[in-house]
Amino acid sequence: MNAIDPDVVTQFETETWSRCAESYLETFAVLTRQGAPLLIKAAKIGAGDRVLDLGAGPGHLAEALSDAGATVSAVDFSKQMVAVAGKRFPDLDVRQANAEDLPFENDAFDAVVANFVVHHLARPEVVFAEVSRVLKPGGHFAFVVWGTPEEQTSIGAFFAAVMAHQDVDDLPHGPLFGVTDKATYDALAKAGDMAGLELTRHRLDWESDSLDPIIRAYWDWGNIHALPRDTQDKIEASVRNNAAAYKNAAGYVFPHSVILGVATIRKPS
Repeated sequence: MNAIDPDVVTQFETETWSRCAESYLETFAVLTRQGAPLLIKAAKIGAGDRVLDLGAGPGHLAEALSDAGATVSAVDFSKQMVAVAGKRFPDLDVRQANAEDLPFENDAFDAVVANFVVHHLARPEVVFAEVSRVLKPGGHFAFVVWGTPEEQTSIGAFFAAVMAHQDVDDLPHGPLFGVTDKATYDALAKAGDMAGLELTRHRLDWESDSLDPIIRAYWDWGNIHALPRDTQDKIEASVRNNAAAYKNAAGYVFPHSVILGVATIRKPS
């Protein structure tokens, strides 16, 4: 784990994903919503289960959980994300909250799921403990995180383009970003009184008939809009050149590697 100030990480992540709130469903969600069936299966979610969607974003996972018959509560640290989710799902229990201090009673949920969230956490050990607190004994915590950075092809095409035309400082990031070794997650699960942690690797593809939504996603994420117009044009030209390797007759296919984790609460009832 790195030594970046956790408060700096939290501020960076909140500002970044708040900026992406309005565009997320048409951009990143095309890829990240593919984690939903993995999480539902891993956490054994069925009709009548009470489930917490941790880091819910604009509500795409909450929608899948509801379709599976679960009673869903959702939290996100971004006010803007919560507003988008609340507008889309006015009957959903969605709240702005920090995952380090969840606004729920002990043993409130049958399952907690986190879709592409855990690697953004500034203090994952605190969040794992909070997840354990709000889960019932025998409940499941399932999460999806990115695999190694070099396996994320759309991210690679973007960053290579930016670095070709702009000095890039090291970005604040959670201590689990790019971490795939089981020992790290085992330690967090054990500290959170979770047992039987399993990690499995999966491939998800970002498919698009156009590069436009992918470019928009990373422009919002990286705040590329703030750069001079000529720099933006150069970066975009390089992104399109880098993306040529992933073009086919139907459009573009960017492979990504993800890790699915699942553990069970073992605390006594």
